Amino acid sequence: MKIIICIAVILLQYENAFNQPLVIKGRVRCMNKNANSSKGAENIVVVPTFMPSKSSMTASAPPGYFEVKTGMTLQQLQDKQVNVYLISRCTDCKELVKRIFISEDQDRQNRDNKVCYVTIKDWKMSKACNDVELPPYRADSMLRVVMKQPGQSMKEITNATALTGSPALLNLLTTLATAGTYAPGGTFQAQKLLSGNVIYGRFLFASSLYHTNNMGFNFSPYRDLSESVFWNPSAIVTSKKPNNVSLLTNIKNNVKLNGFFKLTDKISLGLGGIVTIQDEFRDVIYYNVNNPDDPSDRPLIDSTIRKLKEFAVFVSPSYKVDNKFSLGFSVKSIWQDFDIPDSLQLIPDTRGEFFDSTIKRQKFDLDFSLTYKVNKSFQVGLNVMNLAGTKLYADAFVPDEKNIPFQNQRSFGLGLCYKWQRFNFGADVLFTQDDFYDAAIGINYVPFNDALISAGIAFNQMSYSASFRIKHFRIAYVNDNDYMVNERRKGKSGILNGKIYGGFSFNF
Repeated sequence: MKIIICIAVILLQYENAFNQPLVIKGRVRCMNKNANSSKGAENIVVVPTFMPSKSSMTASAPPGYFEVKTGMTLQQLQDKQVNVYLISRCTDCKELVKRIFISEDQDRQNRDNKVCYVTIKDWKMSKACNDVELPPYRADSMLRVVMKQPGQSMKEITNATALTGSPALLNLLTTLATAGTYAPGGTFQAQKLLSGNVIYGRFLFASSLYHTNNMGFNFSPYRDLSESVFWNPSAIVTSKKPNNVSLLTNIKNNVKLNGFFKLTDKISLGLGGIVTIQDEFRDVIYYNVNNPDDPSDRPLIDSTIRKLKEFAVFVSPSYKVDNKFSLGFSVKSIWQDFDIPDSLQLIPDTRGEFFDSTIKRQKFDLDFSLTYKVNKSFQVGLNVMNLAGTKLYADAFVPDEKNIPFQNQRSFGLGLCYKWQRFNFGADVLFTQDDFYDAAIGINYVPFNDALISAGIAFNQMSYSASFRIKHFRIAYVNDNDYMVNERRKGKSGILNGKIYGGFSFNF
């Protein structure tokens, strides 16, 4: 009986290992300045030809290290030979490809027993590191191109022992390997900025509905006034506590800090600020300034990093007309700060240097808000925002672009709040000057003293949030459905990639 149990356990472990995802890892090395030593080669693109979408880049810490998460199990690749290519500055290196035979005995479960590792050992290039390592921007550009290539269908190669890659991919790899880093030289001027994912000029719209733990209650706040300085300052004078300081941030790309205090029984004053930061890689078309009309001197497309900062500061007084009706105003300063591509200086067979220009815009504007308590259970809030019609840039552009897009900030927010014992139900609707923007609903619940559970969802963006506050401190999960873009510092875990918010709200 014991023998049967042991065999069953062994078979179970074998089956688990066989179905674990396979990771190919290793370290690429190049020759150091000292001919007798080597170091890890950074910014080298590593391409599994059977699945180019899983390509990666050698790291800086530790230098030269890479991991290719194949997205396949050991069972799928068992007893097959796979090819892994390198894309580097070197045009004549012989060590650009490794052919690896996948088998279970190579698995080294030294870190995670849920993953199978196959290690490529002794991948050393015979050239100096300066002749091998790509410039960071060029490496990013090549990686993006390769990852767009289709992989091989496992159904079509079940009887094959070698996964070499599709002919189109092999042709592309040959072209990239023989082209070197930069063939031409000279000055190239930015001609066109291709489309990207970052949304410019709408951070105030999104902040009221998507990047908040008070979703559905911002335009008619009642229990949680931690963002009322921004979205309905008329409500702060109705607060049961005369003073408040609140913070909400994901410590990455979004910060809200504000507070309010009572001046008299009928007048309160609020102060606050919102900061958002985004970045992404975008392709730019450059042309040679020395031969702008020469068809043989084609425009150069390269991947560049674009950064956007948008923030606003609010000063919000509030006046209580009576127990049912209150008014509020906000004087705000709105900033926009981003860079645009200018030119690219190339030196033949070495590297290039990008030059960018900084665009800054600052405007003052005004909001008007009101809160009306229809009865003890029902409350209505209204905020007419950016009455002066401030316009922010709606996208980045190139220096000589003629039709620069703008986004008008004038908008109208309506909020409803219904109170029923421990529950509150809320709804926010936002209209821009041109059209309906989005709507959100929310619910909050008091489970016990000094605690609040909140949740909400926005319909167009399909963003949602859930938060828990106990006494002064809060934690929230805010999923904006990829509205905010941060490609340069993208975290490994989607849950931690700017979605966990924390903060406090002190009433005194």
